[in-house]
Amino acid sequence: MRFAYSPLNIAILTALASQTYANESQITEEIKTNTVSMTPIEVEVKAKQEVGKTVYSKEDLEKTPNSSKNITDFLKVNPNVQFSQSQNASGSQAELKPAEISINGAQTFQNNFIVNGVSNNLLINPTDSESNTMHSFGTGSQAMAVNTDLLCSLEVLDSNVSAAYGQFTGGVINAKTCAPNTEIGKIHGSITYDYTESDWARYNIISQKEQDLFEEPSEANQKEYTKQGLSTNIYGKLSEQWGFNSYASKRTSVIPVLSGFDSPKKIDQERKNINLGTTLFYSPSETTKAKFGFDYGILDSLNYADSRRNSESTLETETVTLFSELEHRFGPATLTHKLNFQNSDSNRQSDKNYGLIWHFAEGSKDWTDSKTVSEGTMLGQLEQNQTALSYDAQAAFDLFKIGQTQHNILAGVGYSHAEVDWRRASDVLITNSNSTNLKNLGNYTCLPDDLLCDTNTTIQGWTGQYFALASIYKAGQFSAQQDRFNAFIEDNIQWSDHFSTRFGIRADYDSLSSNFNIAPRSSMSYKPFQDDRLHILAGWNRYYGQQTLGTELNDAMGELLYKATRPNPETDWVESMSSSSTSTRRSELKTPFSDETVFGINSQIKNWDLDLKWVNRKYQDEISRNRTDIPQDGFNFSYEYANDGHGEADIYSLTLKNREPFNIAGTQHLFALGFDYSEIFRSYIDYTSEYKDAEQDRLISYDGKIIQWADRPAQNFNQPWTARINWDIAFDSAPIKLSNYFSYKDSYDDMISNGKIDYNGSKIDSYIASEIKPKFTWDMRTTYDINLGKDLKAIFGLTINNVTNRINTYVTGATSTSSTPRVMTEIGRQFIADVTFKF
Repeated sequence: MRFAYSPLNIAILTALASQTYANESQITEEIKTNTVSMTPIEVEVKAKQEVGKTVYSKEDLEKTPNSSKNITDFLKVNPNVQFSQSQNASGSQAELKPAEISINGAQTFQNNFIVNGVSNNLLINPTDSESNTMHSFGTGSQAMAVNTDLLCSLEVLDSNVSAAYGQFTGGVINAKTCAPNTEIGKIHGSITYDYTESDWARYNIISQKEQDLFEEPSEANQKEYTKQGLSTNIYGKLSEQWGFNSYASKRTSVIPVLSGFDSPKKIDQERKNINLGTTLFYSPSETTKAKFGFDYGILDSLNYADSRRNSESTLETETVTLFSELEHRFGPATLTHKLNFQNSDSNRQSDKNYGLIWHFAEGSKDWTDSKTVSEGTMLGQLEQNQTALSYDAQAAFDLFKIGQTQHNILAGVGYSHAEVDWRRASDVLITNSNSTNLKNLGNYTCLPDDLLCDTNTTIQGWTGQYFALASIYKAGQFSAQQDRFNAFIEDNIQWSDHFSTRFGIRADYDSLSSNFNIAPRSSMSYKPFQDDRLHILAGWNRYYGQQTLGTELNDAMGELLYKATRPNPETDWVESMSSSSTSTRRSELKTPFSDETVFGINSQIKNWDLDLKWVNRKYQDEISRNRTDIPQDGFNFSYEYANDGHGEADIYSLTLKNREPFNIAGTQHLFALGFDYSEIFRSYIDYTSEYKDAEQDRLISYDGKIIQWADRPAQNFNQPWTARINWDIAFDSAPIKLSNYFSYKDSYDDMISNGKIDYNGSKIDSYIASEIKPKFTWDMRTTYDINLGKDLKAIFGLTINNVTNRINTYVTGATSTSSTPRVMTEIGRQFIADVTFKF
């Protein structure tokens, strides 16, 4: 799509083209005196380099180009995080839902997202954020899509994770909103507005097929959209003991799409993301402090089906979190208590409780000019609710000596109770115009108020039409609950100035499966020079993941499918339970886990920090959906959940950055370079996809080599080589900063079907490695500060994604059994403007 050179756009871009972050060294001493800051509640020394742990400050969150302003989009800077191939797809730039991520090759739903000390994970159906069926809809893995404007720190634990954390096999993402660090009695804050639209982006179409898809705007190929957001933080210290921070944001996206009707020609699909909350801080003494508050989030989307009357539906997830934390000294230890409550309600609301496809009939079924016309819902109303209550207590003991060794012990216990509920409030009837379902009215008559019968002559000359067969998805409600207990202890032992170890162990009990799991966490480190010039670490850890509660409900959902039949429209419908081969039984399941070996080297050489790391993960007991030979409901096979999934990942990463900026000709420069190489394979896709145990040992030919089916490369979240460079520039003579993010993803092979070949006298499936071209992206963010008065400042910002407008491609629909997949393009050059007022 061509960039719209309107006077407004030109004016905005001209004003912002050279603007970046304010250079604080240029602010006058008067303003310096009144400068306020937002910091996490913990008062810490600047975080040291640690293998497997990365801490991002508020400055990092603000300066990194992040057009979606959510946590996962920001994590593109982390070398242990992988995204889907379609992350930057040109057809989905209006979406607000966070992208799914994989850490060290783990499943996307096996990360533990924590916001203000509370798990932000959804447990019912976190697998695919895009799925939408009669019995479920993809909520994604996160309950709230937290706006990074509201955060002050983000901590990523990708390996060598402390025993204090559980319920993950990938990584831990710990996000915190801000605490006030201001003078008493004054209120400070900020307001930020950002805006972009489709006319501010380029679409680099490379094929006629893609050109046809983007010929007119649609939900799947968003040729037109407007996206904007407004966020605010208000904070202050009310007294020596009390402080507060209140925050709110609203992001909206409007996507005009063709309606399929003459009037209106286009209709607006909408997306909305709302965050708001308040945190109160109380410090009655030097030995006691507390915080408590709430977070609230709504993520919803308004959708319409093309050329389908009365098809409006809304997908919405509403989350309320109440959190509290008390920290106090007790003898030789600091005790921390956390009591949290969260309720997350996800629902799909539809205009109608039926979905019908008729033959065209002039005067009645004629709202579109086609052989068939559609009306009503596509999938029907559903509600999914998740409620969780948790309590955790931790004790951090003071350092003590035993002989020549120093010990730092951390211990804790925890309990959580979760309840999930699935509900369909009313029956949903679905049928279509095939010859079995829809019949000629003939000499019959339609009874009064029969919505499934029509007397008008159809396009093929029928005297009328009526439905004789339909599927009914019955109303129903199912629930499950889970109690979890955990306890851990770990001891960080300093044996000498050279050598230290960490020995930890974590125990988790799950009432749902009656599993009692023991996870050892251990590491040893060596500093040959007794300082940070060189630090060598090796670790061996086990992580137990989350057991998706949707597997508890899916079997019962399958029993709600009925068949309704009638011989003619003058008789009553007869309902009977319908056979379905897709329902899945739940078997006794183990808890998925991963075993980790990590080796890392940290080095501080003059002004440079160097980090070299190898992580090996072996994933076991992953939940799979197995096809069995057990007959069920008239079918000669059936499905059940099991623990037959497995995988392995080797991740090699190198990061290099300077601690203090380089001064070059009146400019300050900070660099952060990251390189990583990944080898990942997985025996299956996820627990929603069919898994055949007999298939795993089957021989196939892949790229000329004979391998087992289970050893094929992972299909997604498996980019082998990537390089990332962050380059921040500040100017001594102007309040300007430039923040550049460069990303290079090397070419890789995608697995595509290539018929069969002869091997040892048998025919086996053959696959070829189709090369996907390298991707290069240069994203840039720039801001400019203007002091408007005492305690008032304006910051104008501009983000430019894909500055060089490079044509990058990705593969859609690439599965192991597909023919040549469709190659599509990522978004081209894209502009996002924003302005912030701080007071």
